[in-house]
Amino acid sequence: MHESLIAVNESTVAGMGRLAGFFGFNEVMGRLYGTLLMHPEPLSLDDLASGLKISKGSVSMNMRSLERWGMAEEVWVRGERKKYYTAVPDLWQVIRNVLNSRERREVQLAIQVLSESVEKLRSAGDELTPEERELAQFYLERIGDLQAFFTVAQLALETVLGSDGALDFDAVTKIEIG
Repeated sequence: MHESLIAVNESTVAGMGRLAGFFGFNEVMGRLYGTLLMHPEPLSLDDLASGLKISKGSVSMNMRSLERWGMAEEVWVRGERKKYYTAVPDLWQVIRNVLNSRERREVQLAIQVLSESVEKLRSAGDELTPEERELAQFYLERIGDLQAFFTVAQLALETVLGSDGALDFDAVTKIEIG
């Protein structure tokens, strides 16, 4: 294979590994996804392990995660008994899967925890000393700021994903950055 093709493939796979960390995934998952994305044919667990020089166990565990996130899928290869995989090449679909399953859940959890904290502070009101009431009021103000932030984040996710979880391309293109 020509050295330019090898260099582009290696830099893309390494870049996907680094990018995975930005999104909260491990580097191996990113490198596996990059390898699958840059390979025109399905790859087996053995192919992935030897190509990336990592254990087959690590490949297997991370491939299950990639499947769960909708980033890769198992495919049938005629005449083969091994499991083969391909990348889901539609990055909008991958982003939608991640936002819909992980970010939405985390934002909802944050809102719930903050609401429970507010309730605890309010129910403890009469039991607190004047100094503790002052600190509780400070906590309530900070939690109010956090609640406002997560409410906006939730609205943004709903705007981008829609209530049915489908990515709304019109909403994405209308978001102004800066």
